[in-house]
Amino acid sequence: MSRRLEVILSPHTGYCFGVKRAMRLIDDGLARGETGIRTIGDVIHNPQAVERLRARGVLPVSSLDEIEPGQTLVIRAHGVDPVIIEMASRRGIRIIDTTCPFVERAQTYARRTAEEGRRVIVIGDPSHPEVRGISAQARGRAIIVQSPDQTGDLPPIDAAGVVIQTTFSRERAMEIVARLQERIADLRVYDTICQATELRREATRELAASVDMILVIGGKGSSNTKRLYQMCVDRGIPARFIETADDIDPSWFDTCERVGLTTGTSTPDWIIEDVLARLQNISRGDE
Repeated sequence: MSRRLEVILSPHTGYCFGVKRAMRLIDDGLARGETGIRTIGDVIHNPQAVERLRARGVLPVSSLDEIEPGQTLVIRAHGVDPVIIEMASRRGIRIIDTTCPFVERAQTYARRTAEEGRRVIVIGDPSHPEVRGISAQARGRAIIVQSPDQTGDLPPIDAAGVVIQTTFSRERAMEIVARLQERIADLRVYDTICQATELRREATRELAASVDMILVIGGKGSSNTKRLYQMCVDRGIPARFIETADDIDPSWFDTCERVGLTTGTSTPDWIIEDVLARLQNISRGDE
């Protein structure tokens, strides 16, 4: 029986600028005939895209020790510890640097703040590769804070500079900043949150308010995708977190008429197209 689904796609979906740039730079390297292309960890947080790159010879590895001289290291969009780049260059490993320009800006602020003799406070997820790369720029002078409550554990600090993970929640970041301002008299705050991520969240909020259910599409390891999903759940909006069209259960839509689609910043267009095609089949009653 037809479910007559109306599917509404968020205006901000698919790869963000930084991921598009990273994938283009890798494509350019392959077109030049670069061989032995390796990434330390996944180049982006989407397993399907990573597998497509693997099929083209771009292989994730665990450490620099697995890369031979003459091979190519891709610095992923999240950035890395600058020591890794220095070591790779000394070992004769070629570099394709796909660090997102917005991440580079946060790295620059962290480095300059440390050079000024200030403590560097990075607001973000300490397990995220972007945050680790930003913190490494401070060469031992960085403190990572993920929640307002953690500010109470900080040592006395006279002067500090704050940088923020580019995909971190602005609302939560400002709560942390407010707490830091109560504790540190000389505090400089650099707003390094990516505007494209903010627009995506705002569009998702608006979309979710007008549909019966929202599908959030992206890699399960993608922090910005998880935040989109959690944002919907926290607001009481029926939501499902999927990686591909195969994850969809047609029974989800038995009582739905309007379904919204939003995606993380590392979700490829071809996955979105597959999801749209599957929803069309369900709407026609073919499943």
